[in-house]
Amino acid sequence: MKSSLSVHRDLKAALQQQAKRTGEQASTVRGSDWRLATVTAVGAAGTVTADGLTVRYMESYLQPAVGDVIVVDQNSAGNLITRGRLATGVDPIGAVRAAPRTTDLSRANTNVPASDTQMTLPVTANGRYTLDAYIKYSGANDVLIGWTVPSGTLGEWQGLGNGIVVTSATSGGGTQQDAISTWGYNVRTESTDIANTRTYGGVATTAFGVQIRGTVRVGSAAGNFAVAWAQGASGATATFVYTDSWLRLSRFA
Repeated sequence: MKSSLSVHRDLKAALQQQAKRTGEQASTVRGSDWRLATVTAVGAAGTVTADGLTVRYMESYLQPAVGDVIVVDQNSAGNLITRGRLATGVDPIGAVRAAPRTTDLSRANTNVPASDTQMTLPVTANGRYTLDAYIKYSGANDVLIGWTVPSGTLGEWQGLGNGIVVTSATSGGGTQQDAISTWGYNVRTESTDIANTRTYGGVATTAFGVQIRGTVRVGSAAGNFAVAWAQGASGATATFVYTDSWLRLSRFA
């Protein structure tokens, strides 16, 4: 049989462990703190369930999803909030990344588009992005613009710029072709599959711009998304793409 001293020691240890467990769970004892938790369900009223806790999330937490690892903050009253998911890489949902061209680049004697190594960004498998770009170019042989994408990538894009034949206005209200004008230019507006290219016209060495918007839906394969370009018509007179052209991707899913 245990002595009364041993019984008292066992009882003391049991009471200490019970008090410790109770304190770990009681916010009035523990006070404010934070913890990591994994989202197991997304509610309809600005809450997520994580590790069995119902947690209200901030407006800045975009598109919460099951599996997100979040930081849960708790105040001394027991209220739980999260500011959002922890980053899992360089391309989280909500990230906006840009890739500028920092030097002028010319291409001649080719109408086969090739990736621009400066205007290139990695994309995540199954990611969804809005696409923006600005391409400043010149060249009598025009510029052909398209994209290098991972296998299985889908989407659409639109580039606002000159047609293959540059059509501009005259002072009398008419039009002229392949001539510079201060009266404005006609602009092509077609929507184009992400797998296809468009050609934009040039006039001698005059610099023009193409403003691009679109949507990119990456498939199961991650990889690089890049501006791909060449001359519209292969020739010895080079086409230039200039410094301060840029590519930008904004991930929304």
